[in-house]
Amino acid sequence: MPLGNEVDLGSVHIHKKVIGDIAAVSLKEVPGVRLARFGFLGDLFEFFGCKNFPGVYVFIDQSGQISLEMRIEVEYGLNISLLAHQIQNKIQEAVQDALDIELKEINISIRSVDKRPA
Repeated sequence: MPLGNEVDLGSVHIHKKVIGDIAAVSLKEVPGVRLARFGFLGDLFEFFGCKNFPGVYVFIDQSGQISLEMRIEVEYGLNISLLAHQIQNKIQEAVQDALDIELKEINISIRSVDKRPA
């Protein structure tokens, strides 16, 4: 039933994978980091264009609050603590801008330090 000039068109459901995808893409804007690699199969999926981010995990608690964990590799020589805070801020901003959702927490797990540029 229309209310004034408004019409209810239904609901919008956002899969938690979308939140993970946004976080993974926003990570590319931070120099010196990349998602942790998962061997040959991860490289094969990426080669064939599959958008699969195995280093990103999205959790929704009983109250509906969303948390995120990212497993990353860091380029050697960078300040890891500062970098982790930059990543958290970049992800929070990207998710907020795209979905108008505030994440409860963003946990960054540094899996390795690599001397090759990320």
